[in-house]
Amino acid sequence: MQDARLRLLTVIILSVASFMSVAGALAAFIWWIIFTPGIRTIAKSPFALFFLGFTASVSAVIWLTGGDGISYLVRMAVILLLAFYAYTDRAPGDFLDLSVWLFGKKIGFDIGLAAEMSLQGMEVLSDEARRTRVAFRLKAIKFGFRSIAPSAGLMIYSQFARAEEQADLLAVRGYRGGGMVCPQFTRVKGDVIASTSAILPLIFAIMPVGDIFILLQ
Repeated sequence: MQDARLRLLTVIILSVASFMSVAGALAAFIWWIIFTPGIRTIAKSPFALFFLGFTASVSAVIWLTGGDGISYLVRMAVILLLAFYAYTDRAPGDFLDLSVWLFGKKIGFDIGLAAEMSLQGMEVLSDEARRTRVAFRLKAIKFGFRSIAPSAGLMIYSQFARAEEQADLLAVRGYRGGGMVCPQFTRVKGDVIASTSAILPLIFAIMPVGDIFILLQ
């Protein structure tokens, strides 16, 4: 989906539908399979498996303590898949254009700039994590807490140092807030179809499935 505005609206609608009920989550999952790259979305995000595994662990604890862990797992997993799709399908500058379009050239520019810098930092962190894994394999180092903890600490420290350097660079260049950006959005025919189809999972979430079939009859 090329239009960042429609993408954001669609993800919000589908996330609400997934959170409301399991039926809405299953319908949103079908939408995710049809209108997104599917499994490639997870492959593009190095943090996808970690968060999905963490969600599965939490749902297992809920189930063991007598709660509805299955419902939690289905709904939260679909919400995470939608978030990964929104993250991987974006183009550089999308969040800046979207923020300026929503909140104006003062607050919107600041929010968009912070979002773009944060996403850029996540990409750098992902690249460093990949290089670390390659180095571990080449040196035949086993993955474990003792080997991962120092590398993770070094990557986090480097990100803080990089953020401080970026802040100093903005200050040197006279940045005081706000900026001039003319938001531009590209829309194709498939964007309208995908965003319109997102209403169906919300209907399934609000209205019980049995009532929908009664209306169809």
